Amino acid sequence: MEAQTKTHSTSSVSTNCQNCKKYFVIESEDFNFYEKIKVPPPTFCPECRMIRRMVWRNVRSLYKRSCGLCDKSLISMYGDSAVVYCKECFFGDKWSALSYAKEYDFSKPFFTQFNGLLNIVPRFFAYQSGNLINSDYSNFCIDGRNIYLAYSAVECEDVMYSESIDKSKNNLDCYSVQKLDNCSYNIDSEINYNTHYAIESRNCIDSYFIYDCANCSNCCLSSNLRNQNYVFKNVKLTKEEYQKAFLELKLETISGFQKSKELFDSILEKKAIHRFAQIYNSQKTTGDYIVNSKNIYKSFDVKDSENIAYSLRVLQNTKDSCDLLGIGRNAELVYESMATSINTYKDFFCYITLESKECEYSLILKNCSNCFGCISMNNAKYCIFNKQYEKKEYFEMISKIKQHMNDMPYIDKKGRVFKYGEFFPYDISPFGYNETNAHDFFNLKKGEALEKGYLWKNKEKINYQVTIKSSALLDSILDVDDNILNEVIGCPNNGNQDFQCTGAYKIVPNEFQFYKQKNLPLPTFCPNCRYYQRLKYRNPLKLWHRQCMKDGCTNEFETSYAPDRPEIVYCEKCYQQEVY
Repeated sequence: MEAQTKTHSTSSVSTNCQNCKKYFVIESEDFNFYEKIKVPPPTFCPECRMIRRMVWRNVRSLYKRSCGLCDKSLISMYGDSAVVYCKECFFGDKWSALSYAKEYDFSKPFFTQFNGLLNIVPRFFAYQSGNLINSDYSNFCIDGRNIYLAYSAVECEDVMYSESIDKSKNNLDCYSVQKLDNCSYNIDSEINYNTHYAIESRNCIDSYFIYDCANCSNCCLSSNLRNQNYVFKNVKLTKEEYQKAFLELKLETISGFQKSKELFDSILEKKAIHRFAQIYNSQKTTGDYIVNSKNIYKSFDVKDSENIAYSLRVLQNTKDSCDLLGIGRNAELVYESMATSINTYKDFFCYITLESKECEYSLILKNCSNCFGCISMNNAKYCIFNKQYEKKEYFEMISKIKQHMNDMPYIDKKGRVFKYGEFFPYDISPFGYNETNAHDFFNLKKGEALEKGYLWKNKEKINYQVTIKSSALLDSILDVDDNILNEVIGCPNNGNQDFQCTGAYKIVPNEFQFYKQKNLPLPTFCPNCRYYQRLKYRNPLKLWHRQCMKDGCTNEFETSYAPDRPEIVYCEKCYQQEVY
């Protein structure tokens, strides 16, 4: 790696990333944090660090498996030959993770040894926590019922085909939402009722195709509304006029719904005013989708937290932490970790740790403390590679291992060096790049991913017989009967792996009932393709320095809207003047 060079600030340092080879800045505040938790500064840039975490996080790719102990049928996030256990067996007393203990071998790199342990220790079949009922087809979910093909759902009921959804019920096809009821196609929205195709909107009722609307009811094809009702294409109408215009859209038909979507997309691009960032009730913050937080730096989807940097989806009282992904419920001083939640403290380089403290380089821990390089441990402490140590011996070994990680680092095939202080290498992840969040937010073709040294999961052949193409579906939901439940519908993307297309899909009973109740047409794409369509409404996990587009305004800001985007982007002051 090239030598570090000073920037204009004497307290920050510019260095080049091992992975992308681009320069990035380590800020003085970053150095203070690293010193506080006693870890070296990173040698990968923030974006490559995020990708590195993401390639270890498979949320949406599910496989039929069997429990390695009781042979119960499971829907698991692991599709390889690894042994997986159901919840009852994993947390039961019929086995012990300590039985897989390994002596630390100072003749081999740490990550080589860890990979060997990872390949033999049974794993929890999916990340399901708390009280989940009738939610087999879910992952990264906590407390809920009737969750079907929905992911990262917390305290939800009757939710389908959604992700990053909290405290909601009877919803489908939503992304990054909270407290919704009877909604569909909502993105970055909250507290809406019977509202469909809503983006960055809140407290809305009985509305369709709305953007950045608040406290509205019976509004359609409109943007930037506040405290309005019966508004159609941003024009105030009488109740009767609105109902007539709304019915003429024929949103119960596939053709009418698609035509309205195209018009809505045009409104977003050419007419709507876009706030430079979705930041509410927050101070000293850069990033996007941040609520009730302070001192947030280059982070996204952060709520009720403080002193967070380079992170994504951080929830509920997380503080003084850096490089997080999917963290929630009282976490403190956590670094380079994913899915560490519920009273975690000083967990570094960890994946799925619950109620655990001072653990490093470990996966799937519950109620553990002082574990290093451990897998699938429960109620454990002072363990290394699943082996029990006395307290004094444990800390003596940890000191030696950290030094050994620096003296004999793991070097992957691309020449990237992994010493103590770096997250797990890309090439020992149990998942292919295309199975993970990395593919969602940093999309690559197979060849591109392999060239970068990432793993790839070849799609398994699915044996099904398409009985009807989506282009042949009845246009109006009013004409569709229960026979649709027997059809296997061909998706137009025909298995395109850019969208992880399944090639075909079925309509399930609860879903069909929802369409009938809401007078919404049948979907014409499979759930995976619909998911990627929703992601297009979200900005990338990047920031650009731009100037306000309001005539005469010279205010500048950090925004996730790239400079070449067509949308009208305003600074906070101009946005407030125009919208409120």
